[in-house]
Amino acid sequence: MPCCTSKVTLTPLALYARSLARQVEEIKTVPMRVPMYVVSMEELLKMTEIRPHEHLLAEGIVVEFRENMGKALFVSHQWVGMQHPDPELTQLRVLQQALRFATSEMKYIPLDFVTELSIPSAKGLPAAALLSNPVFVWYDYFSCPQLEGTQQQDPHPGRNGPRLTLADAISSIPTYIAACSFFVALCPIIQLPQQSQVLSPGTWAARGWCAVERTCRELSRDESWIMVKSPTHVELVLGKRSTAYGGPPGEGKFTVPEDADKLAPVLSNAVRAKLLDLLRAQDFVSYRVLLNLRPVYLRGLRVEDTCQVVPGFHEDAGSLYPLAVQRFFFQNGFTAVDETDKGGWSPLHYAALSGDADSIRGLLARRADPNCKTKKDMPQVEIPSSTSPLSICVLHSHNVAARILIAARAWVDGRSGVVDPALTTAAEANNAEGIRILCQAGCSPHLKNSLGISALQSACANGCLAVVEELVAQAGETVDLSGTLGCAMLYRGDNADLVFRLVEMRADVNEPTSMASEPPVVRLWIKLKGLQYKLGSATTSSRVFYHAPGATPLFLAMLTAQYTGAAALIALGARLDTRNARGWTAADFTRGPEGQSVPEFLRKAFWDRSRTECQRVAGSARTDGYVEHSF
Repeated sequence: MPCCTSKVTLTPLALYARSLARQVEEIKTVPMRVPMYVVSMEELLKMTEIRPHEHLLAEGIVVEFRENMGKALFVSHQWVGMQHPDPELTQLRVLQQALRFATSEMKYIPLDFVTELSIPSAKGLPAAALLSNPVFVWYDYFSCPQLEGTQQQDPHPGRNGPRLTLADAISSIPTYIAACSFFVALCPIIQLPQQSQVLSPGTWAARGWCAVERTCRELSRDESWIMVKSPTHVELVLGKRSTAYGGPPGEGKFTVPEDADKLAPVLSNAVRAKLLDLLRAQDFVSYRVLLNLRPVYLRGLRVEDTCQVVPGFHEDAGSLYPLAVQRFFFQNGFTAVDETDKGGWSPLHYAALSGDADSIRGLLARRADPNCKTKKDMPQVEIPSSTSPLSICVLHSHNVAARILIAARAWVDGRSGVVDPALTTAAEANNAEGIRILCQAGCSPHLKNSLGISALQSACANGCLAVVEELVAQAGETVDLSGTLGCAMLYRGDNADLVFRLVEMRADVNEPTSMASEPPVVRLWIKLKGLQYKLGSATTSSRVFYHAPGATPLFLAMLTAQYTGAAALIALGARLDTRNARGWTAADFTRGPEGQSVPEFLRKAFWDRSRTECQRVAGSARTDGYVEHSF
């Protein structure tokens, strides 16, 4: 009997990936134009002043980093002064103390609360990793040209190249970050009385420069990064969900607007380099995710709209598919509308991720199901299985594409996502227009996800004030504010404007967390986490859920080190003596060795019963800088 074999036809994407894999040299499309200069951790811990790169280089304190020297640590931070990054060394002292604390008092750097909940497989960072090899620190003021018109002579003798500039160093940032084993976001609470401003994790996340650095870390081989909120509050963060800590760099704040134009090619090149790296590894699922996330990463920046990674596309006049779909299939390696890749996603899911309206129209015209659900979790973007194209669209603020899907009869109610319906994903993304579109299409503003969390609570959990306003407008007098302040202080809603607005709408500033209102499966899970903590397994989530029953918003803010929110709550009259179900008060977090790192304005409130400093901080943290409250 003859043997029958069928030959699998490789797509142009697969063929191109094979050609890249055969290349001997590693692909590097982001050159290092300025050597990577660093200081040793030993030198950093001894510093009592911050001097510019040129001075430290001349004294041999700054050295060029080589892989055989040890490991590198990149510090991302928001400058405190206009001409100097840290005039009073406030940030530097926090960094020094945090590094000492992590290496001497911690067995591991724990996951932050949201990371632990959203990525169950994630693990904390063993503190020993900071000690196993010599560590060298990259810090912009130390490591990049600063003086004399931001130029310096190439330090390599005998090499008569051009003078090195700050712009050259900026273009090398993705390569610096890729070379670093550790990435630290240094963002403690800092008051700037002269500018009536407060620096915090929230202002760091909103900063365009910092968002570029965070994004480059997400694009590196190790996407995890360490957040330093205080000398003793150090957390490990993972995740690429578009809502995590600030969103796209192009939507961030730039003191000099022209800086966004400088960073656009830097980020675009970093994305392209990562795409080629994924193709070379033949990781087609991760490649498709990043290719279609590219418009999100580059939103707000002046770059080309399209990215033709795979060369050689030509229109097929005899194809059943329109040009946009042909091009989409070519770059993504698909051949049919109803195809599903190893990640459990169809072409329509990826088109929804990119927001490509023409591709979505073309796929729908060829009978793509607007309500098809993802078949697997997608950890690269923290999107669970059974998520619809509409939910993916509004999560990434692709509202034109969302309207196209709704016109094609995409579900707008709870059926749009088993775990997260479209309304709650739009809320999480601060997509107020998306909320309006969904409600106009018939979605209830009171819709909850499978865990019983409402869209309003989801918005508060992520500090999304614009969505809060839209949901309140849609709900009218039926709006339910219960749990909103608690969600904000438990997750990532550390936003003074949000706290003041919720209290203005009559949210209870002293509302205790109630387990009775949670779904049974959530109550059981919280009890198990509390038991886990009681038995000695002190992860971030077990600690939080051990203390959460009966906790007020102020207690939760202190528990999660959301100190701006804590100041706002105290300024608005939150009680300082309320106890949770374990008998603890919020003041207990200011005692002991770790309590010494709590900001002074909070210690004064709890110890001296003086709310004046908290009122001042809350006022500075607000957009309008205004606080008025009568006790």
